[in-house]
Amino acid sequence: MTEILDYLARFCSFLWAGSRYRIVDSAVSPSFGGDAWVTVASDELRLRFVRDRGQLMLDVQGPADGKDWYSIDLLRRLITGERQDSALLDAGYAAFLREHLARIESLFFPEEAAETRSRLRELKRKRAKELFG
Repeated sequence: MTEILDYLARFCSFLWAGSRYRIVDSAVSPSFGGDAWVTVASDELRLRFVRDRGQLMLDVQGPADGKDWYSIDLLRRLITGERQDSALLDAGYAAFLREHLARIESLFFPEEAAETRSRLRELKRKRAKELFG
């Protein structure tokens, strides 16, 4: 949990600007040295910061997506068209999130959400094929 909170404090303070985003849920487990997640949400988007087996990752969900979460590397690829070598959080992903937050939110607006989910599922399949053949 400490790693997630440190990442949020160091790189994601922009989320709290205007009181749009807030921490809405969290969990900690003693497994693998302290797996944890923190969900940060606004009316437009949910961000789940995850520490799993010592690695930090970020998943994104639209307000109407139910159980479907999408990795930040897929969103970055959707927006930039560039394949990402890793989904592990670093300062670069925080900068991407800060720069493109409004665009990411708009991808999950009701009029775009179905197309966005379809494109993200396709990118997920493409990523799996690139990694595993």
